[in-house]
Amino acid sequence: MKQRKKRNEQQNDHHRWVVSYADFITLLFAFFVVMYAISSVNISKYKSLSEGMKSAFNKKDEARALKSTKSIKDGPQTKQFKGPFNDGLDELNQSLADLEDGNYKINRQEGWVELDINSGALFESGESDLKPEAFVKLMRLASKIKKSSSIVAVEGYTDNIPIETPQFPSNWELSAMRAAVVGRILNSFGIETQRILVTGYGEQYPVADNITEQGRAANRRVTIIIALNRNIPRLLNPSLSQPAAHRIVMGDKDIK
Repeated sequence: MKQRKKRNEQQNDHHRWVVSYADFITLLFAFFVVMYAISSVNISKYKSLSEGMKSAFNKKDEARALKSTKSIKDGPQTKQFKGPFNDGLDELNQSLADLEDGNYKINRQEGWVELDINSGALFESGESDLKPEAFVKLMRLASKIKKSSSIVAVEGYTDNIPIETPQFPSNWELSAMRAAVVGRILNSFGIETQRILVTGYGEQYPVADNITEQGRAANRRVTIIIALNRNIPRLLNPSLSQPAAHRIVMGDKDIK
């Protein structure tokens, strides 16, 4: 009886390899199916995706070209500035054009280029710690001007709402510290110390009234003056900036 049972077990063991072999063949088949699926490219979808990406990039380049052309034709660049103080400023002004957005405004004036930056794009309210995203913009700015011999005047401005904290007893200290922070960052990105001027004007020289929040927001700013000649009076006198170059807010109306 024991011998018969042993013989049956041996016969069952003898055919177990068939199960393992079948599993192996199934896995191998699945492997080749997956490999085929990976290697097979939907040509029509690939072409559609390729054309779409090409079109998107072309439109972006065209829009940038149109914007650049429009700014040259219609913007402040239409003025012809001549004289020793203006040599090289047109090229500098054009190189800075791609920095301009809703918070960064570029204005070409007689003898200098002016970059107005909304303080909200650089700092939190009542603070002087630079926002992380502002580093990229300032790095790009520095890369465009560090090879020139330009003088860079960094000016800080606030609205007329008083501030009184242990760090900033008044708007004067706040505006000066913000200007110093921007100047220090530009210096760290390659602008020599002797080329940088830093000044805080507090609530002086507003470009809008302080009646509305919109007007106060316009006054909270950091202005960077870039001149190729140290004798430009504007480097020490903000009143020389043309008011028309700024956004003026009167009551609830926003006009230029």
